Amino acid sequence: MDFGYSTLTTPDLYDDRIVELLEPLSVKLSLPAKYIFSRPGENLGFIYFVRKGRTKHFMDNSDGLSKILYTLTPGWFFGETPCFLDIPTGLYSQTETETVLFKVPNDVIQRLLVENELFRQKLLQCSCYKLLILRFEVANLTFHSCKKRLLRLFASSVDTENVTDPGWYNLKIRYTQSELGEIIGGARVTISRQMNELCCEGYIRMVNRRVQMNAEEYHKLVHSSEDDM
Repeated sequence: MDFGYSTLTTPDLYDDRIVELLEPLSVKLSLPAKYIFSRPGENLGFIYFVRKGRTKHFMDNSDGLSKILYTLTPGWFFGETPCFLDIPTGLYSQTETETVLFKVPNDVIQRLLVENELFRQKLLQCSCYKLLILRFEVANLTFHSCKKRLLRLFASSVDTENVTDPGWYNLKIRYTQSELGEIIGGARVTISRQMNELCCEGYIRMVNRRVQMNAEEYHKLVHSSEDDM
C-alpha cells in the first residue's frame, strides 16, 4: 500500500488559479469546526470546493458504527457524484477545523467543463484520487488485521520533516480513540488494547497524550510496503 493514498493523508491539490476562477462564481460558506453540513439523502445541485480548513466524509449504520472514507484539504472538490448522477448523497460531510467552502452551482460547473481546461483537469484529478484512495482502503480492510491497519494509519500520518526527539516521529494529525475506530473499523475498546500492544512492542509511544512513532519501525514498514507493490 502506498501511504500517500491512505484515508487521512491525501495529496496537496491546492492551486491559486482555481481559487481565483471559482471565488466570483460560487457561494462562500464559512463554517465552524465539527459542523455537519451535509447528510445522507440530500440532493446536491452543486459541488463543493475546499478553500480553507479540512473536512471529513463518512458513513454510518443503525448500530451506531461509522466509517470515514477520506478527509479533504484545500484544493479538493467533492459532491460531484450525487451532482452529476442526480442522486442523493449517501455520506455525512463534516468540518474538522474552521473551514471555508465554495458551493459551485451546476450551471457554472457545466459551463466551466466546456470552457476551462484547468477546471476540467482539477475536477477529474480529484475524482481519480478519491477512487484510488478507496481502492487502497478496500485492500487495507481485506488484507490486513485491525492492529496492522492501526499501525499503517499511524505510519501514513508521520511527520518526517519535524523530528522533536531523535528516533521518534510526531504525527501530523491528533486522533481520538473514537476517530481511530471510525477510520480503521474497530471498537474503541479494541483500539485501546491494540495501542497498548503497539506501545509494548516498541512501534509507538505516548508523550503528553500524543502518539509518536518509532522512526526505525516506520522505515521498516515503509520499505516492506514498497516490496509488496
